[in-house]
Amino acid sequence: MTAIEAEREADSSAGAGVTPPAFEGAARLERTLGCPFDPGTGMSLAGGVRADESESEPTAAYEAAWAAGLHRHLVPVSEGGGLASFESFAAVARAVSRRDLAVSVGLGSTLLAATPVWIWGDDEQRARVAELVLGRAWGTAGISEEEAGSDLLATATRAVPDGEGHVLNGRKWLVGNGGRSAFATVLAASEPSYGLFLLDFEAIGGAGVRRLPKVPTHGLRGHDLSGFVLDDCRVGADAVLGRPGRGIEMVSGMLQFTRTLVGASSLGAADTALRIALRHARERVLYGAPALALPPVRSLLARGFADLLVAECTQLAAARGLDVARQRMALWSAVAKYAVPGLCVDTVGACGEVLSARAHLREGAAGGAFQKLLRDVSITPVFEGTELVQLDTVRAQLAAAARRPRKPAQVPLPVLFGFGEPAPSPAPRELRPALTFGGADEIVDLLDEAAQALADDAELAPLVRTLVAIRDENRAAFRALGTRRTADAYEAARTHCLLHTAACVLHTWQWRGTAIGGLAAGRHWVSLALRRVLARLGRPAAPDPDAEDLLVRDLVRLDDEDRAFSLVPLRIAPRHRG
Repeated sequence: MTAIEAEREADSSAGAGVTPPAFEGAARLERTLGCPFDPGTGMSLAGGVRADESESEPTAAYEAAWAAGLHRHLVPVSEGGGLASFESFAAVARAVSRRDLAVSVGLGSTLLAATPVWIWGDDEQRARVAELVLGRAWGTAGISEEEAGSDLLATATRAVPDGEGHVLNGRKWLVGNGGRSAFATVLAASEPSYGLFLLDFEAIGGAGVRRLPKVPTHGLRGHDLSGFVLDDCRVGADAVLGRPGRGIEMVSGMLQFTRTLVGASSLGAADTALRIALRHARERVLYGAPALALPPVRSLLARGFADLLVAECTQLAAARGLDVARQRMALWSAVAKYAVPGLCVDTVGACGEVLSARAHLREGAAGGAFQKLLRDVSITPVFEGTELVQLDTVRAQLAAAARRPRKPAQVPLPVLFGFGEPAPSPAPRELRPALTFGGADEIVDLLDEAAQALADDAELAPLVRTLVAIRDENRAAFRALGTRRTADAYEAARTHCLLHTAACVLHTWQWRGTAIGGLAAGRHWVSLALRRVLARLGRPAAPDPDAEDLLVRDLVRLDDEDRAFSLVPLRIAPRHRG
């Protein structure tokens, strides 16, 4: 028996595994929503394409979402909803995005608007927003303005004290659910500084509020991306969220939650893209055999799957970090937001190469679903702050940490990488986010542990030693660069983000590889995943064709077994074969 055959047999004997507790909600959702390739389901790929073609809201998909209770996942358990952990919510968001990214983005916009209420709102504010969301109402975060861009300090909206309340004037633009929202959280310049205000549009009765038309977009055509104008909009004292003058801090804190969860949405889209490309390669006959038999096609699928797995390791750690290491999320959420959507876009790009001309046809693969998916996923690196915004955050945090003495890591890796295992998840208001972490990235620092554990591994040890060397070089670069915004500083931040993804791969394999069985127990995916990261770091390692072959076999098996393209043993809705 060859080494490849031995690993294949060991992987098969591990079985599909048992769905971890944190992912049971996603498994139930999969069963409820049905197969997205089935045009008869409410949240089907075909239905999404129809809505996209007419640039209309995917009404049937939203009805299916409400019927499945998705809105309950936006409300913490402490407020009467079903949000028990962010790890669980991320799995749910991924399941929804496997069907239609426009739906998960619409729900995400509501979560973005509601999050500061869950964290800083008083009892009445939380109860009112919970009532609205559980009643299937939309929320919008009135943060973005056309002239301000990502510069929150350039916010032009003003809130002027008037009696016991305020009068708001300003124009919020390019905000999710702007035209259909029942409530909004609005950032406005006020006294003593910027404030965050909760606007209950139903209570206001529309006075002083004018909705803006939907903005035409290339992707996410079914999403309400629009805005609203506040013209002498009067609100009472009960509209003020948290402490006056802390608006910038609150917005920065709430983004740590939502930008972490954008990665889950992009992973769902990448899963569907891989499924479309794989099935096409299995069915398409070229030169007398299925296209999947061609080495270039297999390599594209393997590399795309490896990129998805790197992204998944990073996103799972970040989502769990919201539950078990929230004070570190000022840094980790920015790293995850930079890395995960970009990796998923690359996965979808590889799938497009497999599909070739059919990737560009509006009636192509999966009834035209791929071209919609390609356009939809391309926007995920921009949501909740562009890649440049995330790199600037990483740069600033690590430049500050480089000037301080390095401390021993405080986060237990078995807890952080214990995906799916029960862990305390404080309600949002019980452990509020911090604007800065102030320390080094412990996930990257602990690459040394992985290097020691793999010291005798002839295949993986050289890859890890290269990563450690790059990390040490990058640390020195941060110390030399200081706080300056230079091209080298942003490149150092990019390098750190990629090192973080590689460290997440290694820690995932070390602490969860044999615990959940199946694909995660193998080492082939680790080999290919690390090679993908090293290539992006400009230090490409020799190809590993055996690992690529095993990973393609994994794709085929997971698809045949109706399982997610994931390290987590998650059953998805049975495949529609009509």
